[in-house]
Amino acid sequence: MEGNGEFERIKAIYNYVRDDILFGYNIDDGISASKVLADGYGQCNTKGTLFMALLRASNIPCRVHGFTIDKRLQKGAMTGFVYRNAPKNIFHSWVEINFENQWYELEAFILDKTYIKKLQERNPECKGAFCGYGVAVKDFRNLIIEFDRNNTYI
Repeated sequence: MEGNGEFERIKAIYNYVRDDILFGYNIDDGISASKVLADGYGQCNTKGTLFMALLRASNIPCRVHGFTIDKRLQKGAMTGFVYRNAPKNIFHSWVEINFENQWYELEAFILDKTYIKKLQERNPECKGAFCGYGVAVKDFRNLIIEFDRNNTYI
């Protein structure tokens, strides 16, 4: 039964960071979890900092992973001067949790559901792969963003 309580805590933390902390760019990737919370927004690296702080406060084992992505993934979310002057490769991170003796990759907490819904509404013709505005997925209409003992990606 403890596993179920732990599952509900993970889900509540995941959903909170995904939907109540909106997608946006903080002043710096190295800010504290409390600053992300105060800002009320973040992106992969900063929302990940908050997500891990909340998980660890709830005794949920977690770790961070990262690699670089092509800046084209951010086109639209970053525009003008900022996009033109961003490096070609940008650091991207996600969080893994250990639950029921299994590691799960959780990345879809980065974009809130409202942001995703508006992006889908602005791109009704897209039925397959989509890349831009912070999204890179194979099936834009059937996203895997809910945690239910599975990996999530956006």
